[in-house]
Amino acid sequence: MDPGTRERQRGVVLLVGIGLLAAGALVLRPEPTARAPASGTAFVFSDVRVIAPVIRDASKVNVNVASVDELATLPGIGEALAARIIAYRELHGPFARIEDLDAVTGIGPSVIERIRDLATVGDAPEEPRQ
Repeated sequence: MDPGTRERQRGVVLLVGIGLLAAGALVLRPEPTARAPASGTAFVFSDVRVIAPVIRDASKVNVNVASVDELATLPGIGEALAARIIAYRELHGPFARIEDLDAVTGIGPSVIERIRDLATVGDAPEEPRQ
């Protein structure tokens, strides 16, 4: 047998041995211990009052209640445009749909598409406005 073949055989035997050791470690590992249930009684808070408004979707800016700074975080809406949105909603009431922002001077279909997934109208009424 030539020396190259003997070295390959040793390599194969070494790899098989390592594989068997790894398999044995997986098979013979101890079972995880079960957690003991928490002892004691549950806490009951009957005197707690919620003072913060309920946040329905914190990841979206509600154009019917947002401040200038909040509206300005939307792409394509700067401080001036945000101020126009607020002035429009104060004059005409809440927006029923995101598409209604088109009535604000400076907002067109392209801006509406950019903010569609980032903005909401919240619980605005679905009735048509004057």
